[in-house]
Amino acid sequence: MFNITRKNTKVEHEKTRKGKVNRHENTRKMFVLFSVVVILFFVLFSVDIAKAAIIEPRIETKEVKKQEFIVVPIYLDTQFEEINAVEVYVNFSDNLVFRDYLDGRSIITHWIEKPYLQPLDVRHPKIVFSGIITGGISGRNLNLVDLVFEAKESGKAKIEIDENSKVLLNDGLGTKTKLIASFKDFSIIDIQSKPEIKIKDNFPPEPFKIYIAKNNEIFGGRYYIIFEAKDKQSGIAYYEISEIPASFIFLAKPDIKNLSFKKAESPYVLEDQSLRSYVVVKAVDKAGNERIEILYPQRVLIFDDVLMFIIFLIVLTGLIIFVVKFKYGRY
Repeated sequence: MFNITRKNTKVEHEKTRKGKVNRHENTRKMFVLFSVVVILFFVLFSVDIAKAAIIEPRIETKEVKKQEFIVVPIYLDTQFEEINAVEVYVNFSDNLVFRDYLDGRSIITHWIEKPYLQPLDVRHPKIVFSGIITGGISGRNLNLVDLVFEAKESGKAKIEIDENSKVLLNDGLGTKTKLIASFKDFSIIDIQSKPEIKIKDNFPPEPFKIYIAKNNEIFGGRYYIIFEAKDKQSGIAYYEISEIPASFIFLAKPDIKNLSFKKAESPYVLEDQSLRSYVVVKAVDKAGNERIEILYPQRVLIFDDVLMFIIFLIVLTGLIIFVVKFKYGRY
């Protein structure tokens, strides 16, 4: 009887021990499974964040005075992705006025739209700009443009990147990558300041090329020129053009000082479609520095000029013969 009781007690004790072991094993498995799920979640979430490009305004100061100008750089962080195009919308508070932009440091190689106000909502206009980066780019602290604002009223001011902005991958498909749109705020204090934009730029724009083209699909098949200058300090403010007809006899370089210029943009339809004129293009940066490039006449000897020259020679020869005969015919 005693032996039977001891045997039953041992069996029950063994069952209890195995039950505890199984519960412990199940708990351990559940913990491992939960840990794996949590780790996968954070890994996937962090990868998703890493692939989201970041566009952010950066402001050095926390306070500006009324009527003071403030330059706000807009930076891009591609987060290890290679991108080749951007379309950016910038919102700003009512106590700021958009005055200008500086693109001298921009990574954008070809502008589709340079920064301008999009007045869809008169009360809350947006700044819009877009452009292409030839060959693509990847990195951090990539300058897109510097926006210039004037502080009009005291209070809290805010500049933010709109969530509708786009960053396109350099994958040949124009795939839109995810975007983190950032913002910055600062205070405008009620102290009057003299409005002034300080631009340190003592260098002229870089040398540039002037290309001539003709396409039956645009400008009515007329000749036009394409040009684009770069300035790494303050950016290009505007272009001016002058066309000077050239004689095929006298091909001297035009006197730049005495030329009459007019403002123009690229592409520019040539006034002289015979291509017998010098085309002088002046690029002026936002500090007033200038760079001048010249496109030489593409055609010199054409039928009208040759005909006029032949007539000139005939008249001159006839005049010489007449003078000789008149002088020596009397003897």
